[in-house]
Amino acid sequence: MIVVPSPPPSPVCNILALPAGTELHRVHSRDRRAHEFNPGFGSSRFAPFKSAGKEVPTMYLGTSFGCAAYESIFHDIDPSAAFKSVPMSKVDECACSVVKIDRDLKLGRLFEPDLNKWTVTRQTLIDTPPSSYVSTRIWAQAIHDANPTLDGMIWTSRRFDEDQCLILFGTRVDQSSIDVVSTGEFASSPLLLDHLVDLGRLSGIVLTL
Repeated sequence: MIVVPSPPPSPVCNILALPAGTELHRVHSRDRRAHEFNPGFGSSRFAPFKSAGKEVPTMYLGTSFGCAAYESIFHDIDPSAAFKSVPMSKVDECACSVVKIDRDLKLGRLFEPDLNKWTVTRQTLIDTPPSSYVSTRIWAQAIHDANPTLDGMIWTSRRFDEDQCLILFGTRVDQSSIDVVSTGEFASSPLLLDHLVDLGRLSGIVLTL
């Protein structure tokens, strides 16, 4: 069993500067707008969490559609399963959006060398199972609070390691600074659905009725 260590008292981050206008991909509930932050629903590695007693709105993004899909729709599939599938009912609840931010972003680096600065590894913070999320969210809160100019965090995707995941803090990034390039629901976009099917084939995942 992997134990997630506690963060240091003030985990100051190494910074990655993401240029303004970088296109980012998001798979989200079709009931949420493309540029709308999650106010605190669900359970994930780095959200939800509170700062000064208030929920910090967050937004997960990927540097590619593949990353966004594997970190959402395909996230909970056991890679060792003989038959891997996702019900279409789950897919139909989702939309896919491409957004870009109108300013440079300062992101906390959670890559292996940066984690080693805090004497932790990817294995103990990024590659841990959902049962560890209560502990990993403590890191998100600690990093948010110790780095007041930080817009979010970035790391290599666990499920789609060709690309990177981001989480943005709604306390630092204003919704008005997020430009929507495109958005569409899987249920009404055959092109998006075909792209998702092709991605699933990489891992032997099929969509079922």
